[in-house]
Amino acid sequence: MSNQPSQFAFVPYEKFDELLNKVNQINETLNNTSSYTSSKSGLGDYINEKEAKNMLNKGTTWFWNKRKAGELKAKKAGNNWYYQRKDIIKFIENGSSI
Repeated sequence: MSNQPSQFAFVPYEKFDELLNKVNQINETLNNTSSYTSSKSGLGDYINEKEAKNMLNKGTTWFWNKRKAGELKAKKAGNNWYYQRKDIIKFIENGSSI
């Protein structure tokens, strides 16, 4: 920490909101990028349920039903479900089973 006194700037509310929105967009982009990269490299061929939902355009209940019926294999780590990418692609290719 420096020994300089704190400095303040007065910013109009409109500019402050604009700045805050930009910071939030940057944070969201960084979070999405880091989760995408970690899922690609750290999990091998597995994707999390959020990514699988986006790929199939299905909700949590649909995935729960498919797991319960044994139609979709999944692994759970903590509170998160993970699916093999190839299994999700099979559902996309066999659209009639969805």
